[in-house]
Amino acid sequence: MNLATLLIFAVAAPVQAPGVGDAAGDNASKARHGKLMDLYRGDAAGYTIYRDKTRKEKVELQREPVYVWTNPVRSNGQDGAVFVWTCRGRAEVVGTIFSFPATGPRNLHHELHSLATTVLDVHREGLETWKPEAAGIELKAMPDAPVPARSPSLRFTQMRALTREFSATGEDLDKKRWEQRLLPQPLYRYQSIDPAVIDGAVFSFVSNAGTDPEVLLVLEARKPASGAGGEPVWQYGIGRFSDMKLWVRYKGQEVYTAPLIHWNDPIQDPKQRYRSFRDRVIPPVEEESASK
Repeated sequence: MNLATLLIFAVAAPVQAPGVGDAAGDNASKARHGKLMDLYRGDAAGYTIYRDKTRKEKVELQREPVYVWTNPVRSNGQDGAVFVWTCRGRAEVVGTIFSFPATGPRNLHHELHSLATTVLDVHREGLETWKPEAAGIELKAMPDAPVPARSPSLRFTQMRALTREFSATGEDLDKKRWEQRLLPQPLYRYQSIDPAVIDGAVFSFVSNAGTDPEVLLVLEARKPASGAGGEPVWQYGIGRFSDMKLWVRYKGQEVYTAPLIHWNDPIQDPKQRYRSFRDRVIPPVEEESASK
């Protein structure tokens, strides 16, 4: 899923010259999309995040979404935008702000996952917030991976090859299984100034039900620990980005599982590395968009 197909709502109108109704529908759809993107950007900007409790390093929001998605199957039509927060150029948080159903009053949700190797300090005004209690992901060395190449372009070629060794499956509340497909382009490619991180990217799997990310896959080329010696190595980390039960495999061997989360389950992740919640109900956007 790159830019998702937008839903165009038909409005009853008198007979018009060919093309006029289509143009009006396109304008309404664009206005609706713009209204939602403004809402999503505003909510993402409401988080203040630091790399740890010392608050010496701030984790900065990349204001424009890195990905826009839809899922026409769930909740009578969902759509949302994915945002990334970075520190030292490295992706530390991935979050999506989304809403549903496609028409009428909408439930607006936030879904976030820490990718940090530290315990983030997060603040947000309002009743709902997020308080991670552990590092976001566990980075592991990739067995049999090549030594990271010297140039960024060759390293990206290596990343693409390494991601193809992973596969993922999800299972929903009704025990229906959804095969996940890997997006060929990463959600975010690092421009790291962290001395330990040479290169990296956040990839994602999406279900065949829509284009929303369900699994996050982080790949990083990292230098050896201080004093350890040796060459840089490729490492990976996996995070859930769905309430489904999830399985992730590397070269056919299971390397990650995540349990099903019921919609009303107060404990989604024991360490709060992942958090998803309904923030509020927002008014319909299609009527306002159609009037512009």
